[in-house]
Amino acid sequence: MSAPEPRSSLPLRLLRAARNLPLLVTVGVHVALGLIAAVVIVQQTTAAKKRTFEAAPAIESATVKQVEHRLQVARRGGASAAAASPVSANRVFSTSAEALALPSLPDLPSMNGGFGGFGSAGSGVGLGAGSGMSTSLGGGVGIGGRGFMSLSFLGATTPNPSQIIFVVDTGTAIMAPAKGGFRAFAIIREEILRLVGKLPPACRFNVILFRAGSSGEAEDTSDAGVELNLFRPELVPASTEAKKDFFTWMAPVNAQLGNFGPGSATRSSPWKRKVLPPDAGIDPLLYPPVWSRAVHAALEQQPTTVYVITSTDGVVRRAIDAQTAGRRRAEIDKARTAFNAALAKEGLNAEAVVEARNRAYRTAGRELAAANKKFLADGQDPIVVAGNDQIFTAATQAELKRRGVTITLDPTGWSRADGTVFKIPEQNVANWEGASWNDFHAHLAKLQKALLPERAVLNMFLFVSPNDKALNATENLTATAKRNGGTFQLLTTRRLEEFQAREAAAK
Repeated sequence: MSAPEPRSSLPLRLLRAARNLPLLVTVGVHVALGLIAAVVIVQQTTAAKKRTFEAAPAIESATVKQVEHRLQVARRGGASAAAASPVSANRVFSTSAEALALPSLPDLPSMNGGFGGFGSAGSGVGLGAGSGMSTSLGGGVGIGGRGFMSLSFLGATTPNPSQIIFVVDTGTAIMAPAKGGFRAFAIIREEILRLVGKLPPACRFNVILFRAGSSGEAEDTSDAGVELNLFRPELVPASTEAKKDFFTWMAPVNAQLGNFGPGSATRSSPWKRKVLPPDAGIDPLLYPPVWSRAVHAALEQQPTTVYVITSTDGVVRRAIDAQTAGRRRAEIDKARTAFNAALAKEGLNAEAVVEARNRAYRTAGRELAAANKKFLADGQDPIVVAGNDQIFTAATQAELKRRGVTITLDPTGWSRADGTVFKIPEQNVANWEGASWNDFHAHLAKLQKALLPERAVLNMFLFVSPNDKALNATENLTATAKRNGGTFQLLTTRRLEEFQAREAAAK
């Protein structure tokens, strides 16, 4: 008997598969999660490798060291653009000492102990009294945080200077006893020598010495009212040779009694005025202060920075017309006629009175010269005055008294019976009248525009005595400096000595 036909196995298989379904799902989920985890781990490992820098192997050689160079990357657009924009500092590493080595800077000449370091220039600079001048070349020019040079001179700091001119008053008024005397200018001279000595070779410089001419404050638009002496006709690179030449040229300026002014330098290079463009708009009838004539000469050389040291702010004047000049002449003639008549009533001659006065001042001048000779022999600085009449100012008389010298003015022949001297009327006609400082500011602005592609910075220094009431002068020169992008500094001998003390302490 044959076996019965078995039932179909499909329902049984479905039943078994249904029973195992949870297990299969669990296994599938675990497999999927495992695959996802593997992918994530691979991606993280790859990313970590991209962010990792392998350190360079250590180099044991003592002569080869890792060199770190900081590069200052400035944006295009010049110094002004760089100053306004942040500057990135990147690091570049090299294992070669020569790979990115910067060139060494040349050593500047040393002037410690006078000029002995230059050999042929001598071993010192006499100041009349035999004292040597020691000029340090350290400090004063620094490198800013972003690599730009800054220059500091007597309290005024100029960033990134490239073409510099010093305009220096060398008239005797700057050495007046009230202002500190002979020594005062010596400090100014030493500061200029010090600063020039530290200028980098890439910088160009010049120095212009000035003083009022024989006619005093200029009475015409010619150059007769000012005496100028230029170190060089044009700006010169601050090379070692140029500095050496400048030190020699500047050393005797106002350093020997009886040899003062621009001509006291070792050689003379007078100013030859250039013709201004016809559209400059300069008023030919305006007479600017004497110091601004020297600034005019400086601007012709197209500097970026000008330092002006003056003993006065000067005056601004304008030429008068012929009719006004004639009226003034008539007034002077009338005053002289009245003076002569008054003297005649007392039995005196006007010309004899004038000569007696002049003789008295000449005698006083000779007495001061004799006293100065003794001062020098005793190792003291001489007393310098702008004219014999300045011997009888309160400051000069006080200095003479302090040194045990008496100089009196002889009134014989030009005084009354009671001892009062005659007031002799003016004999010269001034062909100018006062003008405003606004007129001068406009004049200087036109000069800047006519002579330079970009305005030069003008830093003003007024050298005064401690008792000078320099409010108006300070206001005038401060306005001049600000209008020309610079600063104003009021200098006294005490402040100059403070600058020197700081320099000495910084050595």
